[in-house]
Amino acid sequence: MLRIRRITDPHEWDEFVSSLPFSPMTQAYAYGSFYGTMGEEFFIAGCYENEQLVGGALVIVIRAKRGSYFYLPYGPLARTHERFPEILHTITTHLVDEARVQKVSCIRISPFIDIQLGHDIHLPKLGYQKAPIHALAETTCLLDITRTEEELLARMNKNHRNLIRRCQKEGVTITSFTSHEQLAEFHKLHSFTAKKHHFVRFSDQYVEREFQAFEKEKQAVVFYAHLPDGTLDSGAVVYYYGTTAAYRHGASLGKNSKIPTPYLIQWSAIQEAKRRGMQWYNFWGIAPDNAKQNHPFKGITHFKKGFGGIVQELIECHDLIIDPWRYYPMRIFETIRKIKRGF
Repeated sequence: MLRIRRITDPHEWDEFVSSLPFSPMTQAYAYGSFYGTMGEEFFIAGCYENEQLVGGALVIVIRAKRGSYFYLPYGPLARTHERFPEILHTITTHLVDEARVQKVSCIRISPFIDIQLGHDIHLPKLGYQKAPIHALAETTCLLDITRTEEELLARMNKNHRNLIRRCQKEGVTITSFTSHEQLAEFHKLHSFTAKKHHFVRFSDQYVEREFQAFEKEKQAVVFYAHLPDGTLDSGAVVYYYGTTAAYRHGASLGKNSKIPTPYLIQWSAIQEAKRRGMQWYNFWGIAPDNAKQNHPFKGITHFKKGFGGIVQELIECHDLIIDPWRYYPMRIFETIRKIKRGF
């Protein structure tokens, strides 16, 4: 019989998440701490069987103007896919009671589960319905980095491989830092990129506090690429947690089209993940195959997929309504937001 118990020991939870085949940094204890610095509460619901932790979820209590809700970013988690339906049911039952006490409008989940496997979970039977808006990337690109560097290069698009080698040959230099104090230049790059490509970027405060949450264990790294003349050209923020490295933020000036430095940054970040003994490199969000031309990720998708990863379609974000009177105004607001941003 499964039972739920709050987990307050960061090491117990992170040890469990890091033991899974895929370790989402959004379920790390540090990610909850990050939201804590942003004024939100969080807790971890552990699912135990005979005193053994077999599943659970980091739960963030979002209290926004549009409405309050429980948010499980890429959660819940289960030790095996086979146990996921049982663990989801147990955690949901527990959270419903807690949600009523905390007076939130819904429970929002976005499990890191393949959409094909998701068909067997039958979320509607538990009362879940598709959320009006996605919370995290639902189409991503994962690269298995357990292969040798030579094999990884061979599996890339020929153009990607050639551009990496050209950057190396021309003298592009890559530097990396594990201190948030080195993010100042990245913020400038980020602002330029957002303006150029017409997307709403995360704020400087958001990026810095997220970075700081993972900084203590050196799990957050900012990479910079400089052109041969020393000019800063691009940057990336990558998280290294458990079995998985995640490319979270990227920015580029693109000053020299013949030497596109982001290709070498990604290769350097992948090499770092290999040095740390990791299994996966997560390129984060890409546009699905049937996406419209105006999809915000359309341009970056070719770049990310070209490194040889596999496309992973995840279960869509779902809501379990707790308080209809509070939930539906929030749903209308988020539906309008989705229409405005185009996806």
